[in-house]
This record gives sequence, C-alpha cells and structure tokens, in this order.
Amino acid sequence: MKMLYNNHFLYHCYIIYNKMDILGFIKRTIDYIGYLGPFLLLSSTIILLRTKGTLLSVYVVGYVLNLIINIILKELIKQPRPSEDLSIFNASVAHGKRISFDRYGMPSGHATSVFYSTVFIFLALKNPVLSIIYLLISINTGYQRIKYKNHTFMQVVCGAIIGAIAAYISYLFAIKKLAGLLKYKKDDNAPL
Repeated sequence: MKMLYNNHFLYHCYIIYNKMDILGFIKRTIDYIGYLGPFLLLSSTIILLRTKGTLLSVYVVGYVLNLIINIILKELIKQPRPSEDLSIFNASVAHGKRISFDRYGMPSGHATSVFYSTVFIFLALKNPVLSIIYLLISINTGYQRIKYKNHTFMQVVCGAIIGAIAAYISYLFAIKKLAGLLKYKKDDNAPL
C-alpha cells in the first residue's frame, strides 16, 4: 500500500510540475511575442497589404518615418529608461560614454511601432477580428516593455499616441493618393 501511495504521490508531483512548466512556457511565449511585437506586426501587415500597392508603400514609408520621429524625439527629450541608475546615466551622458540613440526611453520605440501598425491596419482593412489581434499584441508589447523596466508607463503611452497619430496621417495620405488616381469621366448620357 505504501508503494502505491508513493507512486500516486510522485505521479501527482509530475503532473503539477508539468502544469507549472506549461504555464512557464506560455508566460515566456507571451513575453517573447511582446518583445517581437514590432517585427510580427510589420511582417504581417506587409503580407496583408501585399495586393494593395499604394497602401503598402505608404505604410512602409510611414513606418520608417515613424522610426525616425521616434529617434529625434528621444534625442530631444533625453529621458532615461526606468532601469537606469540616474547618477550613472547622467555621468555617462556628460562624458560621452553612451553612443546609441536607444539610450533614452521617451517615447517607447516598440510602442510607436506596434500602435502605428495596429491603427494603420484597422483603418486600411476595417477587419474587427484582425484589429483585435493587432491590439492585443500591441497591448502585450507595451506591458512587456513596462514589466521588464525598459520603459515607464508614460513612455509607452506617449509612444502609442505618437504611433497612432503617425498611422492616421499616413492613412489619410494613402487615401488622398488613391483618390488622386481616379480620373473624372464625363457622363455617357450628358449632352454634347
């Protein structure tokens, strides 16, 4: 009887361990999706817009401009990331030890990128299911950036707002460009 109990106990320990391992795997996968959010949404948007030439070209150009705007804003605002020790950060900046534009946190580049893609795909395709999937990935990306202290909540929110505005402006430009391709045709039944 004791042997049966030990085997049964070990079996339940094994099940609990596997459930914890599965939950850990799911948690790591969700974090990884958040980290790769900009790349995942960029790739999927390019695939989704591949047959819509004007929308695709405006999306890509807007995406690059969005990244450039992010770099410029980081250099102008110069707000450190939350994981930085301010005294070390200030000394590094003062003595030129930091060389990368990515040393600053405001606004979040991940947030600008994912929310740019989310708003653009929402406006371009008007597909609610796809928009919800994009939004969930975007929120996950923002959460992941805060969780691992790459950005503060405000840095992520500002990045999301900047990305959304850039997407809206890009979409308006695309629509205007598409409307410009239409030519006025005189009515066939109009008097000569």
